[in-house]
Amino acid sequence: MVGNNISILLTVLIGVGLSMLTISSISFLGLTESFSQTTETQSKSSSSLHITKHSSNSYALSSGSSHIGSFDTTYNILGSVSSIKESKDLITSTIINDYDKSPFIGYVIVQKGKSSSSDSSKSLGLANPFADKATINAKIKSEIQKAIDSTNKINTKEAVIKCNFGMEISKWNCSTHGLIG
Repeated sequence: MVGNNISILLTVLIGVGLSMLTISSISFLGLTESFSQTTETQSKSSSSLHITKHSSNSYALSSGSSHIGSFDTTYNILGSVSSIKESKDLITSTIINDYDKSPFIGYVIVQKGKSSSSDSSKSLGLANPFADKATINAKIKSEIQKAIDSTNKINTKEAVIKCNFGMEISKWNCSTHGLIG
């Protein structure tokens, strides 16, 4: 009787396993077909863009306290030249929104020895060496727009724009590079 129960149990398990395999295969085939249709649709429209971000920072520890050391953020925008041009505003707003959330936004230096305030000579005390959010956003927009405009000078279909935003706003820049392919 025990042997008979094991035989029945094995038959049920094999049946369930085959049923699951069949359902999985059907689901997989359905997904493949759906993916193929999506890919065909995407290839007829403009290609996608990719923005990657790499940030690095350091902290200085002294006398029992922690201070921000150096920091740097690099954005890479990769895609077809036509897609980059078509998405100029979206690229710019995406990077500005991301940088606005950075914990270092309040520590960007305008320029060594200069202040972000135009009337700093009239104020008493030390000048504020840090850039305000409006200045930071204007610089990001300006650098990205210049890089996108420079895609007119490259003779490739694909490009990468690399933006380096470090501690000193006067050194921020974006450069455009054509990709072979």
